[in-house]
Amino acid sequence: MPNPECWARLKNSAEVPLRRGVWYRVLSHTPLEAVLQVHGLDAVSVPRPYLDIRDVRPTEWTVLRNPKVAARAPVVFQRGYIVCPGCSERVPLPPQQVEEQLCPRCSHVFAIAWHERYFEPLSSLDGDAQQRSARA
Repeated sequence: MPNPECWARLKNSAEVPLRRGVWYRVLSHTPLEAVLQVHGLDAVSVPRPYLDIRDVRPTEWTVLRNPKVAARAPVVFQRGYIVCPGCSERVPLPPQQVEEQLCPRCSHVFAIAWHERYFEPLSSLDGDAQQRSARA
């Protein structure tokens, strides 16, 4: 029986019905795949290499900077947003880098994971490595 507190989110782009930044309860998993509970759908099977799986439900907002969103998405979300770890509500990026954020949906306050580089290309993470590659 899997750990009832096991949670997963996408760590790579995949053709699956999951929202970026949202943590989903893991119903079961094997070394090759995980079955996730997705609101409004039957259980969804996702290959393990596409997932970040944690033993405890995270308590920090996921930060998505410059996300790829649908063209119909409001402009404010095209600039970036944070995802509540409690209820999965999306909130536009705060105008300043604050430590915590109140969720307008669930009314809980959580720290913001500014230190994570969720879904950011490697080139934005290590400018030095990019420059070294260009010189090689």
